[in-house]
Amino acid sequence: MKLLNLSSGPMRLEIAPETGGAIFAWHHGAKGLLRDDVPGTNVGIPARQLASFPLIPFSNRIARGHFKFDGVDYTLPRDMKETRHAMHGNALYAAWDIAESTTSRVALRLPYTPNRQDMPFFPFAYEAEQVYEVTDTALRIGLSLRNTDTRRFPAGFGHHLYFPRQSETFMKFTAGQMWENGDDGLPSTPTTQYRAALVQGYKLDAMAFDNCFEGWTGESLLSFPQAGHSLHIKASPVFGHCVLYTPPGKPFFAFEPVTNLNDAVNRMTETNSQGLVILEPGEEMTGEIELRYLAL
Repeated sequence: MKLLNLSSGPMRLEIAPETGGAIFAWHHGAKGLLRDDVPGTNVGIPARQLASFPLIPFSNRIARGHFKFDGVDYTLPRDMKETRHAMHGNALYAAWDIAESTTSRVALRLPYTPNRQDMPFFPFAYEAEQVYEVTDTALRIGLSLRNTDTRRFPAGFGHHLYFPRQSETFMKFTAGQMWENGDDGLPSTPTTQYRAALVQGYKLDAMAFDNCFEGWTGESLLSFPQAGHSLHIKASPVFGHCVLYTPPGKPFFAFEPVTNLNDAVNRMTETNSQGLVILEPGEEMTGEIELRYLAL
C-alpha cells in the first residue's frame, strides 16, 4: 500500500490515494487520533479497514441494491459483507488521482463513469474530490461531488471516521432524532430516547449503536480521558445527518458526518429529500469536516 504523508507541527496524516483515497492514520506526536489497529501496510487491505474512508455518492445502505428515480429502475451490486443491501457508495473501491499536493495539503480527484470496470456499478457519471489538510491543531476534510452525467441524480456523501475506544470514551452531540433499525438493518422508527443523554455526554460502552441520527447540528465533542485529549468535530450544514456505530467488544467506534439518511433514495417525498441533493448535469455539492485536537 502506497502512503502519502502530510504534516504540520506535531500533526501527521497518512493517506492511501490508491486505496479509496482513505485515511490510513492520523497522529498528534506519537498519539493515534483515529483507529490505528490496521494489520500492516501490505497490498490488499481494503479501505473499510482503514482509519476513515469516503462515502460517495451515497452514505450507508440502499435497500436490496434497488431504487427508482425519475421513473427508471436501477439495481446496484450488493455489498460483499452486508450481502442484503448496497452500501457506502463506490468511491472507496477506487484508486484516486493526486491533483495537487504540498507538505500539509493534498487534493485527490476521482472521475467516474458507469462503464468503469475497477469499481462497483453506479448508474450516473460523476467527479469527486477530497481535500485533506492538516494544521498544528486540526485535520480538515473537504468533499465535493459534481454531476458529469447528462441526467440528474440523487447524490450524497460523508466520511466514515473510525476512532479508538476505551472504557471512559464518551461523546456529546445534538440531533433531532435517532432512527431505530428493523431486522433488515434499515431505518424503521424514529425516536428521541437518547437525545438528552447524548447532549449531556454519553459513555460509548453503555450501548451498542448502529444508527443514523437526523437533524444533527453539525458539531460533536469526542472525549478520550484515558488518552488525555478531546476532538471537536464541526461540519458544514450539508451534513445534516450522522451515523454512530459502536460495535460490542471492539477497540474502535465510528462517527460519520453524512448528508443523508440511510436508504434515503427509497424514502424521498416531494417535500423531503432525506438529505440527498438532486444534482442537475454540471451541478456540484460541497462540504467540509474539521476535527480539532484539544488537550485535556
